[in-house]
Amino acid sequence: MDQNQRSVTSDPEPGSTPAPAAGTGVRWRRGLDPRDVDRLNQAREDRSAIVEEIPVDKASLGAFSVACLLFNRMIGSGIFNSSTVVFYNTQSIGVSLLMWLYGVAMALSGLVLYIELGLTIPRYQLKDGTKISTPRSGAELVYFNYFLKVPKYLATCVFGISFLVFGNTATNSVAFAVAALQAAGTTSDAGRIVGIAIAVNTFSCLLHSMSRKWGIWLNNLLGSLKLLMLVVMIIFGLAFLDRGVSDANFSSETSFSRTPETPTGVHRYAEALIYVVFPFGGFHQANYVLAEIRDPRRNFAWASSLGVGLICVLFMVVNVLYAAIIPKEVLFQPDKDIALEFFMRTIGRASSDPSRVQAACGALRALSAVGNVIVFTFTAARVKQEVAKEGIFPFSLYLASSYDFSLRHGFRRLPAHKAGHHLHTQKAPAAALALHWTVTTILILACVLGTAAETATEGTFSHLPGYSLLAMAYAYGLDIIWFAIIGVAMLRLRLWPGSKWRYKSPVPHALGVAAAVVFTATNAFPLIAIWVPDPAQPFMSRSNDRVPWFASQTMALAIVAAAAAYWAGFRFYLWHRRTRYSEVLKVTRSPVFWGGQGGRKGLVLLYEIIRLQWKDWVPEDKKQAESVEMSVLDGGQGSEGRDWRTSTLRQSGAY
Repeated sequence: MDQNQRSVTSDPEPGSTPAPAAGTGVRWRRGLDPRDVDRLNQAREDRSAIVEEIPVDKASLGAFSVACLLFNRMIGSGIFNSSTVVFYNTQSIGVSLLMWLYGVAMALSGLVLYIELGLTIPRYQLKDGTKISTPRSGAELVYFNYFLKVPKYLATCVFGISFLVFGNTATNSVAFAVAALQAAGTTSDAGRIVGIAIAVNTFSCLLHSMSRKWGIWLNNLLGSLKLLMLVVMIIFGLAFLDRGVSDANFSSETSFSRTPETPTGVHRYAEALIYVVFPFGGFHQANYVLAEIRDPRRNFAWASSLGVGLICVLFMVVNVLYAAIIPKEVLFQPDKDIALEFFMRTIGRASSDPSRVQAACGALRALSAVGNVIVFTFTAARVKQEVAKEGIFPFSLYLASSYDFSLRHGFRRLPAHKAGHHLHTQKAPAAALALHWTVTTILILACVLGTAAETATEGTFSHLPGYSLLAMAYAYGLDIIWFAIIGVAMLRLRLWPGSKWRYKSPVPHALGVAAAVVFTATNAFPLIAIWVPDPAQPFMSRSNDRVPWFASQTMALAIVAAAAAYWAGFRFYLWHRRTRYSEVLKVTRSPVFWGGQGGRKGLVLLYEIIRLQWKDWVPEDKKQAESVEMSVLDGGQGSEGRDWRTSTLRQSGAY
């Protein structure tokens, strides 16, 4: 019998130490089955494999860090910039606030679905027939591979390549640069914006490459400060509330009344909804790093619910205060800086120097944007690393590897085959971060310099055309498209005849169906309506009449189409290698779990062995005759397991 198929009847206690394999000095976590230790040591010496260690215990993300991650991700440039588009596009106080309620409904219903998916997928079948799930990082990458098992690699390529482009921090890097110049009282130009934006992007990538601990500490600090910032804004808004303005704006006779400027088509409403999705779309950031959350089955759901719920309340209150302090004729102006107007009409009343108020507004915006950059760099790099583990990129093993940084050795790949016989919990996905930095830098240059080239003839510079294009394309391509697919897929799982999803999911059936319906509906409308042209609006909002109305959604779909073309080319390459060289690519991901307390709390991922190998091709009939019987993974791939407490479950496939 193969060593990996033998059952284990007893395991060492978590505090015990297994005998190390002969001839090795590698130190692994205590409590591992000795056969798991042997497998890890063998993989460490295999140049076609890497061993990934999942941070747990003190190195993992606690509930407070998860909440701060959501604060940082959702409180970005959107809460300051989106209100301008929403008020102008709707020309109605009542409709604008309903738009923000739409964002609340979208975020809360989506949160239910993502908590459900995060705690249910992937599912493993152990040798005793028991099926159990384990939280895994990667979010949509994991879920789409569960929904769409064939054609092979399609879900991985389409989402992975799209995320490689959309999963960037260009918009908030540019927003930070503009806000920092505003805080410093310095005139904005293309060179300064590009320099500062690239600098903050570089700082964030280097920070997370060199120190996981400092990255998490900074996340906690900035998240707390940004939450405090919104609370302070609300306190100032209540203190300087203008009763005359609020009575006029919230009048039952005029708050929903139509004016000559009220849009007659659906395009401007759809555009406003996309700008609402932009700040709310970060509700699922914890799913990106789910495997790194401490005790995710206990902390993930309640920390995410508390964080998202609190942000939803604060966002609604801030926008109500905007409408209670700023008159309609100002709110409904195109390209009006609503956030700056709010500060001028609140703390500006207590200051005789408007430049100080402008600097304070810029400082708060810079704080908001830099926190978003720091956190999304952390989470997006983990998703890109998970995509690389599927073997679809050139040099996938290097992109999927984590690296240990020291001043003496620089960045060193883990595992090192000839030195460094120790795995460190402070390792970081430096190669994935380098890829993230490259894409973000290219987009910053394209966004700012492209805008500068178009406006130079007017003698002024505005970052808005490029920023608005990227923000709309990001919200449409990374959020709305994938959210709509998630909603439809969850409805199918819930309502398809014979589906057993309700027995797998921890979410009650009625709640799951209601959340899927709301989530699908709230994303389907802007997904479709944005394509309906409005003759009165030939250009995007906040683009200085430079960007056509269809540019952002066309850009998003073009990137998705390019990702599909990448999949077709990748499959052709695999076919070419198989027919000409009789080789197939075998991608094997062998996780090592610990199922603490008899498995009642589920499996906890400790390590993962990733192998990418070109194997001699075996015809299917011969392959089936020679293969051993394996258990079936509830995601459609093969697996094998031993028992609850410490199990090595292998997922493999040759394509």
